[in-house]
Amino acid sequence: MGVILLCCSVVIKAQDTLSVKSHESSPFRFSVLTCTPGTDAYAHFGHTAILMEDTIAQRNAVFNYGCFDDSQKFFIINFIAGNTNYMLEAESLEFFLWRYGVTGNGVTRQELSLTADESQELWDLLVWNMQKENQTYLYNWLYDNCTERARDIIEKAIDGKVVYEQNRSSLTVREMLHEKLTNAPWLQLGIDIILGEEIDKPVDKRIQMFIPDFFESELTKAYVIDSNGVKRPLVSETEIKLEPTEASHEVASSITPTIVFYCILAIVICITIIDIFRKKIFIWFDILMLAAQGLTGIVVAGLFFFSKHPAVDSNWMVTAFNPLFLVYAVFLIYNWKTNKGEKWKPKAESVNLAVLLLFCLVLFLSHQWFNPVVYTMVLSLLIRSIMRCVCFYRPSLTKKKE
Repeated sequence: MGVILLCCSVVIKAQDTLSVKSHESSPFRFSVLTCTPGTDAYAHFGHTAILMEDTIAQRNAVFNYGCFDDSQKFFIINFIAGNTNYMLEAESLEFFLWRYGVTGNGVTRQELSLTADESQELWDLLVWNMQKENQTYLYNWLYDNCTERARDIIEKAIDGKVVYEQNRSSLTVREMLHEKLTNAPWLQLGIDIILGEEIDKPVDKRIQMFIPDFFESELTKAYVIDSNGVKRPLVSETEIKLEPTEASHEVASSITPTIVFYCILAIVICITIIDIFRKKIFIWFDILMLAAQGLTGIVVAGLFFFSKHPAVDSNWMVTAFNPLFLVYAVFLIYNWKTNKGEKWKPKAESVNLAVLLLFCLVLFLSHQWFNPVVYTMVLSLLIRSIMRCVCFYRPSLTKKKE
């Protein structure tokens, strides 16, 4: 609370100071702070903030667009649905550096070469943005996140146009995410499962800046062409405020999704071979697999149909991973326990097999990139579905059930 009050006093006093000063004597110096990635899931992509330093009052404030209130009602549901409001908050540079120093993250400061008028304008915009009625915004991780908010307000304050280097090779959002998740294969798999075709299209430089260190890299080469046609670099000075430590480096897990799902595939093959020789199926194993498929489908389909997050509504994974498979698992449990619904089993399994075969076409014909683990998942599901089809259409093989 003390830090918040201190930063509020910085904002109020600086606002009072500026109200009696001309644009020619702005005491403010602005910089972009870029934090290196951390080990927490939300910190894998780094962070961006704006630093204001008052050279007369010897005060500072870090303006951070990445703040949210996780105590708000239904926070998790709203976050999943893409209805999370983020807000702009201010804190002291000392506290900001302490927070990132504790987790071992690095922080780089890039001082902006703004004129007095531009510094004044940026300050006015930030003060307006700090007002309670203007403080929050609907967060969008790809098109309107904390880095893009910082970039946009800086560009808005500049009297002229910011020009970024044009020779970067075309990238997709998925490629950029994978680059940041090299040592986090499980998180990478999760992102690949829930994000669809939209992130497999090459994106322009502006969208690429949603990742903080991409924006940092662009700033070093960017320049301003002012209203008089005069060209100047956007960044006048770069300084490392904190060096990253080993604590911030992700250690790759030795148990990767590839290993786990190859093991599952091996188990599926072994159980299927045993089924063939025993002439009956391990129905409980199939129920577990279908339940896992259906539970994954609740997440995939829920995001597909109800979330405002970008790229989740173009996800072809919903074809083979949706809640209907959980319903099918419940039906098999009912049939297993009561021996009712026998005539529906072959038909239900035929539909299941048709859906999986349709998804196989999707895997090869759609423009969506699929994690290699998905192919292993689908192969495991196909093997069991074919086995069930054979058994359900030949009741003599299933007179004795597990």
